[in-house]
Amino acid sequence: MNVKTLWAALPALICAAFFAGCTTYDNNYLRPEDFAVYLEREGVKVEGVRPLPGEPFRATSGCAVKVADCEVGVYKYDRSSTVQDKRVKKIAEEGRTYIQGIPFPVEVRGSFMFLGLEKNPQKHQIIKVIDKFY
Repeated sequence: MNVKTLWAALPALICAAFFAGCTTYDNNYLRPEDFAVYLEREGVKVEGVRPLPGEPFRATSGCAVKVADCEVGVYKYDRSSTVQDKRVKKIAEEGRTYIQGIPFPVEVRGSFMFLGLEKNPQKHQIIKVIDKFY
């Protein structure tokens, strides 16, 4: 390989190396209730699941998953909708959402927002599962 060919291929090689470490969460096909199944599969005991309306956060749907006697709110945003996509991106950038003007920390992965982790004694185990929820 000559030097000119190497210099021509260099930008493509740099891009490939940069994007190789990036993780995308393509989980728009999942439902909020599916998160409970992922938790159980990873050994986190789920004590209950109940539906929640998505409207307070302008999400398409939601549910509460009870772990360690604390509920974690799981809300889905439809990333195929431009409005929903912008909304969940903004929440992810800020790392919080608001309830009656009060900020609450959240985790966002792909199409899902997770609320109520900060008070859960199994927070770290739940976040590990969140990272695999796709």
